[in-house]
Amino acid sequence: MVNGGELLLESTIPADVVRALTQRGHRVRYDIGGFGGYQAILWDRENGVYHGASEMRKDGQVVGY
Repeated sequence: MVNGGELLLESTIPADVVRALTQRGHRVRYDIGGFGGYQAILWDRENGVYHGASEMRKDGQVVGY
């Protein structure tokens, strides 16, 4: 990206991060919605184990058996 770009951020992004982004030429705006979430399970074939994660803002959890 040349000369930054526009970023839509959640209100929980720390001020020092926002400041660093604007110093790099990005235009920063805050938004209250439209952000996705992440929940996943990954099979690690090499080690024979599952890895899982659930974003803290989601109401899910990782369960394996």
